[in-house]
Amino acid sequence: METPIELELVGKKGDMYALKYPGLQVPIHVNYELLQKFRNSTEYVVREYKNPDHHPEEHHITSVPPQRFRA
Repeated sequence: METPIELELVGKKGDMYALKYPGLQVPIHVNYELLQKFRNSTEYVVREYKNPDHHPEEHHITSVPPQRFRA
């Protein structure tokens, strides 16, 4: 991949920030500390919207309990 890698801040939920990473369908979720490391890195560029709380492309992953199957 070329550097700097462009990340797009696409949402925020609670203390987690969603970043769209090139080539991934689902955004990665990071805390504020890791977001700051991406912002300060020379290997990444973080593109931001004015209000990441309400970005239409944001999709958060929720944990779903595993289904039990009978064999």
